[in-house]
Amino acid sequence: MHKPLRKDLARLEKGGLLERLARGHDAGITVVTPNRRLAQALQSEFSGFQAARGLRAWETPDILPFDAFVQRLWEDALYSDLGAEVPLLLSGAQEQALWESAIDATRHAERLFSTASAAAQCRRAWQLAHAWRIGIGAASAPGEDARAFLDWSSRYERATRDKHLTDGARLPDVITSYLGHAALRKPATLALLGFDIVTPQVGDCFEAMAAQGSEVVEVIAPARRGTARRIELADAQAEIDAAARWARSRLGAAAQAGGQPPRIGIVVPDLATSRARVQRIFANVMRPDHLVAGEVTPLPFNISLGVALAEYPMIFDALLAIDLAAHETGFEHASRVIRSPFIAGADLEMDARARLDAWLRKRCAPSVALESLVRLCGSPKAPRAPILIDRVARLADFRKSSLFVPRLASEWAKAFSDALRIVGFPGERALDSAEHQTLDKWHELLGEFAAIERVTGKMGFTAARERLRSMAREAIFQPETSDVPIQVMGILEAAGQEFDHLWVMGLTDEAWPLPARPDPFIPVRAQRAAGVPQSDPVSSLELDRRITQGWLTCAGEFVASHPRMKGESELAPSPLIRSIELAPLGDLAAEPIPTLREAIRAAGVVETVQDAQAPAVEATTRSGGTGLFKDQAACPFRAFARRRLESEPLEMPRPGLDARDRGTLVHEMMRAVWTSLGTRDGLLAANETELAAILGKCADDAIAVMRRRRSDALAGRYAQLERERLVRLAGEWLAKDREREDFSVLALEEKHPVTFGGITVDAKLDRMDQLAAGRAIIDYKTGACKTSEWMGQRPDSPQLPMYALGGGGDVAAVAFAVVKTGESRYKGISRLPNLIPGVCTIDKDRSRAAKRYRDWSELVAGWRVELDATGRGFAAGDARVDPKKGALTCENCKQHMFCRIAEKTPFAASGEPEGAADE
Repeated sequence: MHKPLRKDLARLEKGGLLERLARGHDAGITVVTPNRRLAQALQSEFSGFQAARGLRAWETPDILPFDAFVQRLWEDALYSDLGAEVPLLLSGAQEQALWESAIDATRHAERLFSTASAAAQCRRAWQLAHAWRIGIGAASAPGEDARAFLDWSSRYERATRDKHLTDGARLPDVITSYLGHAALRKPATLALLGFDIVTPQVGDCFEAMAAQGSEVVEVIAPARRGTARRIELADAQAEIDAAARWARSRLGAAAQAGGQPPRIGIVVPDLATSRARVQRIFANVMRPDHLVAGEVTPLPFNISLGVALAEYPMIFDALLAIDLAAHETGFEHASRVIRSPFIAGADLEMDARARLDAWLRKRCAPSVALESLVRLCGSPKAPRAPILIDRVARLADFRKSSLFVPRLASEWAKAFSDALRIVGFPGERALDSAEHQTLDKWHELLGEFAAIERVTGKMGFTAARERLRSMAREAIFQPETSDVPIQVMGILEAAGQEFDHLWVMGLTDEAWPLPARPDPFIPVRAQRAAGVPQSDPVSSLELDRRITQGWLTCAGEFVASHPRMKGESELAPSPLIRSIELAPLGDLAAEPIPTLREAIRAAGVVETVQDAQAPAVEATTRSGGTGLFKDQAACPFRAFARRRLESEPLEMPRPGLDARDRGTLVHEMMRAVWTSLGTRDGLLAANETELAAILGKCADDAIAVMRRRRSDALAGRYAQLERERLVRLAGEWLAKDREREDFSVLALEEKHPVTFGGITVDAKLDRMDQLAAGRAIIDYKTGACKTSEWMGQRPDSPQLPMYALGGGGDVAAVAFAVVKTGESRYKGISRLPNLIPGVCTIDKDRSRAAKRYRDWSELVAGWRVELDATGRGFAAGDARVDPKKGALTCENCKQHMFCRIAEKTPFAASGEPEGAADE
């Protein structure tokens, strides 16, 4: 059963404890706490006590959590003449590995989603069973989970017994059996602080210490009856913000009074899930300028719950660098390594690596092999980052020579360290204190990883890498910081501590008292019989009632808060705090704190700058082709940002082919087909067999061109299907060209310079045909297109009009060639009727835009006026945010973050995306 501390234990007031600790080690007193947080708090309190007495140096008191106390006794026994019979202690990683082996050896493993998660749950159940003296098989008819755990635990216990090992769950029992030996250092006085819950195992250990002559005493903190208020806030975020402002106001009041900073506690029940939000809000309130570059000032609060070591940027990047040596890794991970500040040459090549990353995004697959990455980074067309290329190439060589042979864990630990050293981890820049501590923790983790070979055999690279990553995810770490006045903690960590001010949030009837959470691997009946807290509602309520009473007596000011709403649900306060008087938030004197943006805006003068006019262009010959005129017509700012400032969004590698890639394949296919055929007569002269051979070869040529751009995109069966699609589509299109009058193809995919409004660009022509009446300019399209896009002010698709006016020769028709399965056709405008099937004269065009033109000559003259005006606008520096079609133009634009028009006029999703392949 649950065993509280014995009532006949001697009591020691907190003040008396500090006095005895001040005598130094001669006092023979050891203080044991239930957790590390309380031990650190007592250490800090003792330091303040000694400093207040005018001392500058003193002996470090013997204060440590129970687990550390027991492990110290185990080490005493291990390094004494008892050493041969003392079992070795497993690390957490070794325990995990043994549990996984035990699970994998049973039939249950096949039905598990994750063996590692099941092993972690087994470790918790094993710990619970030993702490509360619950027999593993304690049930008359256990459920399937309990039977599985019984099987796994018996295998685990047999493995540890055969290898003469023990674990943290059984260590107190192991030590209790050796307490009579003189080698174990037993304190004259064992002071217990903050033990609200005493498991039978812990209680037996304390009784055994007393039986060996140690005086076991309970430390009693003086009860403090201060003010208690209950506050209701709108939601959880409002709670956190109010608590942060309240804590800052208490710090400020103490500073104005010239006193010592008060001890402030903030208890967050769901701290594990809300840690990031709490960190962000408290940092913004406590020091709004904490993100501004400059001298780093420590924040005045500390959050007790650390985060997984794998989430720290340095370790995250280290694990990704190791992943890079795998057969393949996700491009996002490779990209992160390329841009990492913890890789050799990161500062020197920062700009070059950013450009290289942007370049790779257009050419890589979603997954990339290390050798492919080396080849792409070394391409003559890639931005140069020689240090990075050298390191990645050396890693590829190391992978070939060292990472394909199964090894022991210690050998893998060395191999992983070697791989990181090759890429230059952790970089050349000086690390700050937190990063140094993180790096030390990483080396410690590698040591723990190496030690698992005690319980595992050889493993391959993938298994070793996943084991190391899993350990990094399980290792909760927080760099040590200087003592700060505000402590943010979970519920149980506040037990035994004293505060000047304490705020406990989230106390709704749903969250407090905590719901019963019995362990699924141990029968609930056995847990209830043992008195395990939270095994049933009654024991959970009793424990939470005691905790609530402890809050009321541990601080001079106590605030309990609860949110009114959670999403759409209305919440009520916990019945355990409902008796506390409800007070308005204003009673706490916690005024709103202006954000950095608000402070800057309040302190400065708003200056208005007209930015619609950029400097005139200096070089009138521009790259970018006809797309420059298309952008200027759509929105002058788009053209300015994209063509002059070279603002482009970062792409994300995509699997397979997208619409742009398929459009490119069709263009390449048609270019190859008409390069081979040349004229309509050539088409008619080819019989079915010859034409099939021509189309097959042209499809192969088109696919080869695509593979040079994206080697991953077309392979295997997918490439065969795409080849068949191209052959079928080209055959359907050639049937349309057979219906035309005689023509010959004069040009395919050619570039010619054209000038309008003083701006010269290269216009790329898909195809030019020679007809009896003149030339026809043809643009292949695989998506939607309209002839109205050529007409009116600021034409949407100026490519064909630009080539018709600037390409020379007598142009008689401009047309879209819509190459689309089942919908292939010509669509355009011609000078004379019936030149090309589907292409009509301007007077027959039914679009609204065509009505402003009477004939071909007027249409051509209109093109000249609009294109010259567009060119002059660009040349003059016109950079107005002026989307031609409003929301539709903005939706298809990639400069949203730059122009920020959405902040002024949010646009709705509408219209069709602009086809990049057709620009």
